[in-house]
Amino acid sequence: MSTNSSLKILLDLAQQQTDALARKLGKLNIQQQEAEKKLNLLLQYRHSYQSHMQDSTGTGIDHIEWLNFIAFMNKLDAAITEQRQAVIFAQKIKIAGGDEFLSSQQKLKSYDTLSQRIKSAEDLMQVKNEQKIQDEFASNSFYRNLHVPKDS
Repeated sequence: MSTNSSLKILLDLAQQQTDALARKLGKLNIQQQEAEKKLNLLLQYRHSYQSHMQDSTGTGIDHIEWLNFIAFMNKLDAAITEQRQAVIFAQKIKIAGGDEFLSSQQKLKSYDTLSQRIKSAEDLMQVKNEQKIQDEFASNSFYRNLHVPKDS
């Protein structure tokens, strides 16, 4: 029985760890999606600002506006580069979290399989014991019936 209770404790702990890692993986997925969303917004903003500036150049812009546009685009490109790195980092963290979750699931499945095998072995042992008791009862009953004097 101590093996059973120890295994039950391990099974419960593995289940708790797997559940916690599933929640963590969910958060990592959300973080990656948010990083990708932010990158897409920056890219859209850059495209929009560049289109607006191209439209403005048709009507003419002065030298200061041009320099401000170049400086702003450089800052925007730097932010985009930084956000791309953040997306890559979030993807790596998510992959690591996924690997950790899968490992925990495998451990949980191993404990569950072991628990099922032990239960099956115990069930089989119980069936054999019950069969043995029934066989002994039948045998005893048979021998008693053999030795009972018949009234004739």
